[in-house]
Amino acid sequence: MTIPTRAELDAMLRDRLASDPDFRAVVLADPRAAISALVGIDIPDMVTVSVHEESLTDIHVVLPAPAHSEGEIAEDDLELVAGGVCWTNDCTPGP
Repeated sequence: MTIPTRAELDAMLRDRLASDPDFRAVVLADPRAAISALVGIDIPDMVTVSVHEESLTDIHVVLPAPAHSEGEIAEDDLELVAGGVCWTNDCTPGP
């Protein structure tokens, strides 16, 4: 399966939550397993999966990762993205 973009993952989650109200409890109980099953790929242990549930009075904003202050990528970060963006153990390119 092709690795979804962040926007695609968000859409997949919204669609599944709209069609299956019980899925919310599954995601809250074990987000790594729920999202892995939703997208059909294993999420490696080096990737942290956090879920924050919004309400009308509690809004969450996701900030993009900060750029390195000197315009260079740190060695640890470079190792994560070497060869392309991939957060799974199987980085098969899509069609």
